[in-house]
Amino acid sequence: MAESPESSDLQSLRLQVERERKKLHALQEIGGLLGSTLDLNELLALVVERISEVMEADRTTLYLLDEDTGELWSKVAQGETLQEIRLPVGAGLAGHVAKTGKSLNVKDAYQDVRFDAEWDRRTGYRTRATLCVPMKNQHGKTLGVVQVLNKRGEPGYFSAKDEALLSALAAQAAVGIENSKLFLSIVGKNIELLEAQSQLRRKIQELDVLFEIAQVSATAMELDELLQGVLARAMRAVDAEAASILIADEVTGNLHFRAAVGGEAEQVKTLHIEAGKGICGWVAKHNKPQVVNDADADERHNQEVPEVVGYHPNNVLCVPLRWADGDQLGLGALELLNKAGGRAEFTDVDLKLATVIAGHISTAIEQARARERREREERLSALGQVLSSLLHDLRTPMTIISGYTRLLQRESDDAEKAAMADTILRQVATLNAMTKETLAFARGDRKLLVRKIYLYKFFEELVEQLRHGLGDRIDVELELGDRGVAHFDEGKIQRAAHNLARNAAEACAGMDHRGTLRIRVDREDQALVIRFVDDGPGVPEAIREKLFESFTTHGKADGTGLGLAIVRQVVEDHGGSVTVSSEPGRTEFVLRIPQPANDVEPGESEAAE
Repeated sequence: MAESPESSDLQSLRLQVERERKKLHALQEIGGLLGSTLDLNELLALVVERISEVMEADRTTLYLLDEDTGELWSKVAQGETLQEIRLPVGAGLAGHVAKTGKSLNVKDAYQDVRFDAEWDRRTGYRTRATLCVPMKNQHGKTLGVVQVLNKRGEPGYFSAKDEALLSALAAQAAVGIENSKLFLSIVGKNIELLEAQSQLRRKIQELDVLFEIAQVSATAMELDELLQGVLARAMRAVDAEAASILIADEVTGNLHFRAAVGGEAEQVKTLHIEAGKGICGWVAKHNKPQVVNDADADERHNQEVPEVVGYHPNNVLCVPLRWADGDQLGLGALELLNKAGGRAEFTDVDLKLATVIAGHISTAIEQARARERREREERLSALGQVLSSLLHDLRTPMTIISGYTRLLQRESDDAEKAAMADTILRQVATLNAMTKETLAFARGDRKLLVRKIYLYKFFEELVEQLRHGLGDRIDVELELGDRGVAHFDEGKIQRAAHNLARNAAEACAGMDHRGTLRIRVDREDQALVIRFVDDGPGVPEAIREKLFESFTTHGKADGTGLGLAIVRQVVEDHGGSVTVSSEPGRTEFVLRIPQPANDVEPGESEAAE
């Protein structure tokens, strides 16, 4: 029975309504999809699938505009498997739409000169009707192109209504893409901020460690104390369980554990590693840092040390140490063991931080070694000065001893012999005192033996010694303005007086007449004042300002330049001062020795008498 025209029209209408219902449902789905995810790739894949349904298209491709390269690209296309499509703006139908910003509806692609059939030739697909519309944001900026191919059913091409529908879908897609890009941008910024925060935290940690290392370097008195302090901070900085600093022997090249923290530290310090052996030896030899997160699997790993001390590392971070050691190059290594107790692996971040720390350790070792060399040189120099001073001052008592010994041989009177022998014994005592003083100075002990001294007795004996020792070169006169008692170190003041007298004798040696040295003793303003005045040629201008410095001498064949430096040291040790005034024919040295308010200080022994 033939179907009536009314029935056929009704069926056609029902089909049309069903298609419109599906379109409406698809449009609702697309709207829902655009708000359901901010993942751009997922969003594009879902949109492409639904657009094909709504548009009754064979295939759909969604292109995005890459502003950096000026290309359209797509990783999402329905109907074929592909990784990525790229075409320049202006090339092909989609490229033309991207360039002009206007829709393009072509019933037969092969009849349009802008169509590129290369993809059809490669895949065997036949493109017929093509509809391309731009995706624009709310500001009218083109974000990409939506392209649908081959309308299904009659009439086989896309209508104006299809074009309007696809334009609406493209606008919706543009909103979703903008939101996704904004979300990705925010996520990216957050990731950058988190990374920047992480880097800042690492930098702060690094600066804290370096600051602590600088503090340790500045306050540590000994190299071992410095290394131990630095090592503890390096270990904490990278969350290591144990650490050590190894320094190569200058002769053998063997690495010795100079500092160790964690593990069996004290036992480790007694061991050494042969040159070039083990991971540390390799690092020190080749000057290359190493991260070994599976120590047992590394053929360089030295098993002897772990077996001896009973501590087995899982992972090792080792960086080289290099420093200038005089004319040689010092070698060593910083070793860090077991990240987080061996539960984690050392990273490149740990390596960078350890390398920075190793640089500071190398600098600290170099400075400590330089300081040790400088201190040794200063001690040797000081000892040399002390010995020079001692030899300089020994001449006076030795001359006196020699002279009195010759007189003693010729003297027949027993009383005179006894007096000469007593003088010789006093000079021997002076020699012993000088020796003890030198040893005390070498130990850093510059204490004074201040006692009550009877001025008349002290200076009479002093002048007698000077006349006997220098009488063939200069006359010595004494004026005692104060004949009472004073307080000072008898041996040291005597030593200073001998130096000033000998200095005067040497200054007068070149004159055409015999010189005179006058010693005047007074008390002024609670101070003992001793003046040494000679009639020599005076102190040359060239050395006047540095007269009391060590090794300052002028025109003396056998002078050491230490006499006046010793005088100043002795007087200043007493809390006093020494001054000089000089002109041709008159030079005066004035020694001022502070004195207590009373003749005898409380608690002072009277044994000095």
